[in-house]
Amino acid sequence: MKITDKQIAKTATINATAKEVWYSWTTAEGIAAFLDVPAKVKLELGGPFELYFDDRAALGLQGSEGCVIISYVPLEMLSFIWNAPPTMPYVRNHEYKTWVTLLFNETLTGTGVRLVHTGWPEGEEWDKAYQYFDRAWGYVLEELEKHWACK
Repeated sequence: MKITDKQIAKTATINATAKEVWYSWTTAEGIAAFLDVPAKVKLELGGPFELYFDDRAALGLQGSEGCVIISYVPLEMLSFIWNAPPTMPYVRNHEYKTWVTLLFNETLTGTGVRLVHTGWPEGEEWDKAYQYFDRAWGYVLEELEKHWACK
């Protein structure tokens, strides 16, 4: 399997402190507040980073089950393994996983968030997943912006 240098990169400026934005990504309550989905998050290396987009589906098909935190620097960086939705079984069930890194930078006007999704192999199924997440991550950051714009 050849890993490409492709990456999805999205940015947003959030009307909140780095501590508030960090909480939004590193706790189940924070994720539920801006994405309106249940989650299981434990901020430790190897800790779960699971978001349940369809908690009525069968176990293993609800969301990001099996995804884990792979590194973090408090208030600055979070990275986690990521899978694909159940509609993309080849990528979702593959032993190889891509990963997402979030970088947080507090400024005088809010907190900049840079999301980078990397580790994309070559192949048609991986390309479909890439295209899906290129749209999906934009939506996720828009929801985070909307959540904090109302505060």
